[in-house]
Amino acid sequence: MWPNSGEILPAAFADSGVRVVSFRPHSVEPSGGGYLFGYEVDTIDAAGASSTVLTFVDTDPSSVEASRAAGGNVVADPGSGQLVRVWAYPADPALPALAAVTYPERVVELLARIGLAVSDPTLSVAAYRPGKRAVIKLESAEATLFLKVVRPSRAEPIAALHAAFAEAGLPVPTVVATQPDGLLILRRVDGVPAGTRVIDLAAGRAFVDTVVGLSETVARVHLTQTAQADALDNGSWHRRSLTGSLPDRASGIDAVYDEIEARTSTWSSDEMRVVHGDLHLEQLFVDPDQPGHVTGLLDIDTAGVGHAARDAGSLVAHLVVTAQWHRGNGDEEQARACERIADAVSDEWTDRHPDIADRLAPTVASQLLAHAGGQATLGTDTGRRKALQLVDAAEGALWPRRSEPLPGDGPTVGSDT
Repeated sequence: MWPNSGEILPAAFADSGVRVVSFRPHSVEPSGGGYLFGYEVDTIDAAGASSTVLTFVDTDPSSVEASRAAGGNVVADPGSGQLVRVWAYPADPALPALAAVTYPERVVELLARIGLAVSDPTLSVAAYRPGKRAVIKLESAEATLFLKVVRPSRAEPIAALHAAFAEAGLPVPTVVATQPDGLLILRRVDGVPAGTRVIDLAAGRAFVDTVVGLSETVARVHLTQTAQADALDNGSWHRRSLTGSLPDRASGIDAVYDEIEARTSTWSSDEMRVVHGDLHLEQLFVDPDQPGHVTGLLDIDTAGVGHAARDAGSLVAHLVVTAQWHRGNGDEEQARACERIADAVSDEWTDRHPDIADRLAPTVASQLLAHAGGQATLGTDTGRRKALQLVDAAEGALWPRRSEPLPGDGPTVGSDT
C-alpha cells in the first residue's frame, strides 16, 4: 500500500540542492480519496551538512490536482505511474499560517502586530496532523500561549465554538485572537494532561463521574452544525482499509463490521446530541492536586451534533489504545489503570443512559477498528501485532467479558482489554 518511496523521495528533492541518503516511515492516515504518508528523510547538502526533514507524500487525486494547478511539487510513482503530491514540514499546503509560527522572530513580530508583547519565546510542537491542524506551544517570560493553525476557512467557526462552550460554563481555552490565514491564539488552561495521571485517576470514581457529567453539559451547548465525521460515519472506508491491510483476517473483520452495521441501523436520529467529537485523555486537563477535577477541555474543533455515545466511545477506545502503548513500553501498572478507567467510563455512561446503553459497544468497536487500521497500514510487524490486538478488542467490546472494577465498585461486565 505504501508508495515507491525509494524513487519518489529522491525525485522530489532533486531540485532542492540536497540529496536524500535515507528515510523512515513516520505516519500514515486517510487523505480524501487516498492516503497521506509521512517520512523522516535524512538529507545532505553540497557542503556536507546533514538534516532530517519531515516529508509527506499525498496520494489523494484532488490534492494532486490542486498542487498541479498551483505549481506545487508533483511526482510520478515509477512503480504505478500514479501522480503524488510531495511537501515538507512546515510548508503544509493546507495550513498556510504554519510556517510563520515555527520561527521565533516571526512569531514575535506577528504577536506585536495584534498587541501582544513577548520576548525570546521558546516554541515547541504540541500537536500536528498534516493537512488538518497544528498546535505550537509558546513559552516566554510574559506569557504561555498556544498557536493553533487550521485551514483558513475553519478559524472563525472554531472561535465561535469556543465562545459557545465557554458560555455553557465549560473550561475551554480563551481565544485571544483569530487571523484570516487560519491562526488562532489561545491562552493556556490550568492543570496537567489527564493522560499523565492515569494511576491517580484509576484510584477512585471522581474523574469518571466528572467526565461523564461533562459530556452532559456539552450536550446542552447551543450548536446546530454536524460534528465532524468519525469512525462510524466512515465505517465503509475503514473496513476496506483494514481488510486490505490484513487480508488473512478479512472475514473476521467483515463479521465485526457487519455486526456494527446491524446494530447501528436501528438507531434513531432523535438520539443525536451535541458532542465534543474527539474526546480522549490528552483533551482533558486536571488539577494536579485533585485529579478528579477537570480544569480544561481542549480541541473542540470537531464539536457538533453527533450520535449520543460518540464521546464516551471515543474516550474508551483511546484508553484501550493508550493501555496498549503503555504495555508495549513495559508500563503494566499504567496499562491496567487505563483499562480500569475505560471499564468505569463504560459502566457509568450506560448507567446514566439505560435507554440507549447498547449504543456504546458498537461505537467503541468502530473506534478500535479505525485505530487498528492506522497500525496495520504501517506495514510493520509491530503494527500488524497491535492491529490484531485492537481487532480482538473490538470483538470484546461487542461481546463483552468480565472487567476489573475501580475501588468501591461491585462486579461489572465490560470489555476485557
